Amino acid sequence: MDHSTKLVSRVSPQGHRIKSLQNSSTMIKQAGSILKHLLLISASLVMAFPFIWMVISSLKMPDEIFGGGLLSMPSTLRWSNYLQAWQSAPFDRFFMNSVLVSICTVAGQVITCSMAAYAFACVDFKGKQGWFLLFIATTMIPFESTMIPSYLVVKSLGLINTHLALIIPSLTSVFGIFLLRQFFLTIPKDLLDAAKIDGCSHFTTLFRIVLPLSQTILATVSLFAFINSWNSYLWPLLVTNTTQMRTVQIGLRYMIDKELGTQWPQLLAASTFVILPILVLFLFLQKYFVRGIVTSGLK
Repeated sequence: MDHSTKLVSRVSPQGHRIKSLQNSSTMIKQAGSILKHLLLISASLVMAFPFIWMVISSLKMPDEIFGGGLLSMPSTLRWSNYLQAWQSAPFDRFFMNSVLVSICTVAGQVITCSMAAYAFACVDFKGKQGWFLLFIATTMIPFESTMIPSYLVVKSLGLINTHLALIIPSLTSVFGIFLLRQFFLTIPKDLLDAAKIDGCSHFTTLFRIVLPLSQTILATVSLFAFINSWNSYLWPLLVTNTTQMRTVQIGLRYMIDKELGTQWPQLLAASTFVILPILVLFLFLQKYFVRGIVTSGLK
C-alpha cells in the first residue's frame, strides 16, 4: 500500500464523521424552520379567526349564526345579505366621507409629522431633548380627557357637522412624529452637512433629501394614519349630527333597528365591506410597513 492510499484510509473516516455532523446540523435547522412556520401559521389562524367567522356568518340565515358551530358553513350562500346591508343605509355617502377624511388626515400627518420629526432629529436648538420627552409624554393623556375641550374649540369655530371638524384634530400624530424622528436619526449626518454647505435651507433639505430617503417609514405612518381615521367612531359621532356627514363606522349603527333588533347577517356583511379598504391597503403596503417598523429604530 503506497503513501497516498494510507493517507486516504486515515482521512476517509474523519470525512464521513464531518459529513454526518453536517447532515445532522442541516436536519436540525430544517426541523426548527418547520416548527417555526407551524407556530406562525397557528398564530395567524388564531388572529384571522374573527375575520373568517365574520365572513362566513355574513352569508348565513339569522338562525344559522347562533344555531350551528362557529365555522359551520351556511346551507345556502346568501349574497343578498350584502345588497340588503348596502341598501339599508346610505353607505355610498358614508364611504365618501370616510375616504375624504382619511386621505386628508394622511396628507396632513405626513406633512406635519415629517416637519416636526426633522426638527427634533436634524436641527439643533436649546432644550431639544427635554422638549421631545415632554412631547412624547402627551401620549399618556387619554383622548377622553381632551375630547370635551376639543369639541368646545371646534364648536367655537363654527365647524360642527363639517368635514373640517373631522379632519383638523387629526392633522398630526405624536406617534407618527416619533417614528419619523427615529428613522431620520439613521440618515448620515454627513449628507445633511453637505446639503447645508451647498446652501440648502431646512425645508429644501427636508423635502428634497430627507423625505425621498424615507419612503418606507412614510408608508408606515400613512398606513397608521389611514387606519386610525377610518376606524374612528367616537369623535365623528360627537361632531356630526346629520346622516349626510356620518362615516362608515357610525353607519354600522344604522344596522341596529329599535323595533326589529339587530339584523346580524346584514350587520356582519356591512362590517365585511367596511373593513375591506383597510385590508386591501395593508396588502399593498405590507412590504413598506414591515421594512419601516424594522428600520425606524436602527442607526
